[in-house]
Amino acid sequence: MDTQPLSAIRPADLSEPFYYLHNARTLLNWVMQVHPDLLLTDEHQQLKQLLSLPDEAQALLFRMVMRKGEWFRSDQLNYAEIPQPTESLNQLAQAGLIDYSAHCDAKTLSSLCRKHELLQVCQSLWPEQSLDSKLRKRDLQVLLPAYDLPAQPLADWWPQAPFTLLRLSCMPLMDRMRLMFFGNLHQDWSEFVLTELGHQRYEPVSMDTHNRAFSQRSEVDLYLQLHQLRQKLEDGNELEPLHALLPAACPTDWLENRRQKLAFALGHAVERSGDLTTALALYRDNPHREARIRYLRLMEKSATAEATCLAAEEALDQVSQPEARIRIQRIQQRSAKKSGRPIKPQSKTAIPQLELTLEPSDSLRVETLVIDDLQTQGWRAWHVENQLFTGLFALLFWPALYAPVKGAFFHPFQSGPADLYHPDFVLKRQPLIDAGFRQLADGQYRTAILQTLEQKRGTRCSLIHWPTLETTLVEQVLACIPAEHLSAIFRHLLLDLRHHRRGMPDLICLSPAHNSYQLIEVKGPNDRLQDHQRLWMEFFIDQGITATLCQVRFQT
Repeated sequence: MDTQPLSAIRPADLSEPFYYLHNARTLLNWVMQVHPDLLLTDEHQQLKQLLSLPDEAQALLFRMVMRKGEWFRSDQLNYAEIPQPTESLNQLAQAGLIDYSAHCDAKTLSSLCRKHELLQVCQSLWPEQSLDSKLRKRDLQVLLPAYDLPAQPLADWWPQAPFTLLRLSCMPLMDRMRLMFFGNLHQDWSEFVLTELGHQRYEPVSMDTHNRAFSQRSEVDLYLQLHQLRQKLEDGNELEPLHALLPAACPTDWLENRRQKLAFALGHAVERSGDLTTALALYRDNPHREARIRYLRLMEKSATAEATCLAAEEALDQVSQPEARIRIQRIQQRSAKKSGRPIKPQSKTAIPQLELTLEPSDSLRVETLVIDDLQTQGWRAWHVENQLFTGLFALLFWPALYAPVKGAFFHPFQSGPADLYHPDFVLKRQPLIDAGFRQLADGQYRTAILQTLEQKRGTRCSLIHWPTLETTLVEQVLACIPAEHLSAIFRHLLLDLRHHRRGMPDLICLSPAHNSYQLIEVKGPNDRLQDHQRLWMEFFIDQGITATLCQVRFQT
């Protein structure tokens, strides 16, 4: 079941009054085409009924869908492109998409009413009471729910109400459609339907029944369950019932990654509540990296130093990411010292340093001042920081980044795979990753990188900042940096792509005449290397790559 290619999707003209409706239809039609088997018969029917309504009714529905919440006042639905909202609302009600008779609770009603209206509601409910008109709105918003009245239609709350209340009864379906399109629920409709859909270039990725992210309705249900649990956690619900509701390990890798993140957040909340025993259990049973480190830190507080030291040593045998190892090693060192165990000193690579005394500038960054100084010494330098090597990596491994892998792509407007920073990113693409390294070994990488640069320039990619990758710079970089250096850098990136894409040196200095280069990390007065920056500097030096820490002092 191949889906409609991106090139076949016509973006809306932003000058059209209903451009947002066009884009919303694109979203719905995409999900209905890619995931028809994951929708129930009545859901298909409801969507078809919606799409058969007049444009004004559809537009009004999506105006509400894009707003916060699912309750609305009829007198606050006025839009220039919808001249007869009452007629459109009636059409939506007849289609079962909105509900005029839904029962509204006191808290919801209080949030929808103005101050003088709340006074009238209270006086209508309790005519024998005299309320001070000087009461603040927030006092009235507390007063009404305090009576603990049951949810009821607006007519029972306030028979004389000058407006009607309506509830979007289709919101569960709209949330499900949004989830199946975005692959998450933190992106809302407005992020998609109010943007210049299709006016930017995206890499087309084939989606069929074998590699689409959701392959079963139960996976969508599981995601919604995890989302609801997180919402309850963020809303401050009791923790013990949430712990009991946490699902077991998920068979789908990318959903399991979400479950582990939620379990870590739940463990952190339990720890803050003071229940260290339950928190330890949640951390211990969770493979998530941050949970492992938090478990060791909690052991420092609650277990013997010797037990903590042994647990840290075991974790070091299982963790390969350098930044995580640093944090675990610090715990291991502290625990070893407390328990009297012998401490193996951690060797540190000496980092070459260059000290420059420069005249300060109010308008130029310190990196620019260093570049100007280096040019007087005959070097050509560029401020590339974290953008050069990640960009070259993306250009070489483009086929791997945009491989049709399950859990990676949900819709055709993604700038990169959703699992880019997941632990199994490389494993799922191992043959394509290996092919990139073979190009580095046999010398084909220069042609591959330059061809991709020419063909894909301007295509949205989460690892590329296109202005940095000027063709001339890339050509000179490829001429100056040996393939074995690029290979080592890319392998180090892949050890922990989320964390290693930051912390790289600020400047690259090239000498094309000598086919040489050097990397420089610039630090201004009172600034120092952070852990992730030191890791990169030590890595470069260990690989025989010239890397220098430039400490800048300003003339007084």
